[in-house]
Amino acid sequence: MARTQVADATSLRTAVRAVVFHHLAGIVLAPTVKALADRGIPQRLSETRERHTLESLGKATHANAGYLRVAMRLLASAGWVIEERGPDGYGYTVTDAGLRAFNHAPALYEQVLAFLPHVPRLQHALFEGPDTAIQPLLRHLARKARQRWRIEAGDDPIGTSLAAQLRTHLDGAIAGPCMVALARGGVLEQLQRGPVDMDDLPGNTASLACIFDLLATVGWVTAASHRVALTAAGEYAAQIAASYGVTVSYVPTLLHLPALLFGNPRVPRVDEHGHEALVDRAMNVWGSGGAHATYFKRVDAALVEIFSRPIGQQPSGICDMGCGDGTFLAHLYAVVRERTPRGKMLDTHPLAIVGADFNKVARRVTSRTLRRADIPHFAVVPGDINRPASLAGELEKRGIDSHELLHVRSFLDHNRPYTWLGASARGSRAGESTGAFVYRGALLGADEMEENLVRHLRRWKPYIGRFGLLVLELHTLPPATVAGHLDRTPAIAYDATHGYSDQYLVEAPVFLRCAREAGLVADERCASAFPTPDLATVTLNFFTAATTVDR
Repeated sequence: MARTQVADATSLRTAVRAVVFHHLAGIVLAPTVKALADRGIPQRLSETRERHTLESLGKATHANAGYLRVAMRLLASAGWVIEERGPDGYGYTVTDAGLRAFNHAPALYEQVLAFLPHVPRLQHALFEGPDTAIQPLLRHLARKARQRWRIEAGDDPIGTSLAAQLRTHLDGAIAGPCMVALARGGVLEQLQRGPVDMDDLPGNTASLACIFDLLATVGWVTAASHRVALTAAGEYAAQIAASYGVTVSYVPTLLHLPALLFGNPRVPRVDEHGHEALVDRAMNVWGSGGAHATYFKRVDAALVEIFSRPIGQQPSGICDMGCGDGTFLAHLYAVVRERTPRGKMLDTHPLAIVGADFNKVARRVTSRTLRRADIPHFAVVPGDINRPASLAGELEKRGIDSHELLHVRSFLDHNRPYTWLGASARGSRAGESTGAFVYRGALLGADEMEENLVRHLRRWKPYIGRFGLLVLELHTLPPATVAGHLDRTPAIAYDATHGYSDQYLVEAPVFLRCAREAGLVADERCASAFPTPDLATVTLNFFTAATTVDR
């Protein structure tokens, strides 16, 4: 009986994660497909079913080649086109599923796009301000969802599968932002404690009722007699609601897609007050923290191993490049203090905790976080991931030797500012990555990006020679792999949000190969891949410096 219950729980969680992955895909595909359709690209692909090159599509629509490649690669990951690289560059051929999708998806997606501009203010509208603008829209969309968006499944398997895919995309474009707002507003936590009367919930009751109507259609709540309760699937969906956070935080970027794709790609990244204009950073940090808990457990295990070694083989401290709000650093200190032999020796062998960040606000918040955590020996310094020598100089001013630290970072290497290579370096290698790489609209080749990554990691080699570099990193997957495993990976959402914001995801094997070429050796004992090695979109690696470079 117990085994059956475990199997049932595992099956339920797998099914909920699959729904979440399709929801995330819908959030990014709806504005992408609409922007492409407004320029006639799906129609061009469907008319003749011939191979169209990225260059020809770009010229015909006056597109920015880099962001157009991101968009077309998303269609390939959805299974709607086949992307191939030939002598004439990237080419695209529509699939049978794509023919059906392009015939219906643009008009269907348009139904939910009116909701997108409200997303940045959704939590405020639900819990703090008037909801008069959004309440009628939520009611309308909930009714559409109950009607299953009036999508009729075809008689053949492709038609049935596509209908389910599109319905879940449309549900997700609304449910994803709503789950984030409910989680951050404390409603999901309240529901996890048991059924709740609507009048006992914070916020605007009428709008919340519309959201619960939608979530009832998804199968995550029941709402009867003015009482709301989570279903078994809804319980797990509430637990992982932060999984929506990162994708939803990029809605400001998605709202600028027509300009990024076909207008001025140099959309301002910061506003007149110096705040990020294309991402909700507070939401992003919230979503990252909640979604990354599983990965951080593996980091903890590696940390315990490192700080359980003989004291002479341990680093003098930990340096987190890109420390954000300092929460991760404070956590690492607590792990060492509470779970390792070093923790019992901090009076005689104090642990230096170093936060480094490019952002002044982040450095101030980190200092406050570490102070509140009662960490006695810490420093917070300016840091640029592209300039490890500059970091070493900042630390030297404070009497800290960068070479004596364990360096850590989480999900930062792909977000490094791009540094242009000299003309002689381009074309010097055969790039293996299928990733789409962009700098302000310009298309970057895989060869160029991999050379850039090798040089980036090589700059760090002198500073990690003794105690190493512990890295959590985000990756892409080949579109054909994603298309075959849409229920098992959030790669479409990752590729969209990061591709449209000039971040550089490469496949996990490519990342490891570039690290080896840079002279770094991965300790297999500390290596992890999530969710599985064959579908790895996240890896943990512990690198040390090799004595010779493997080319």
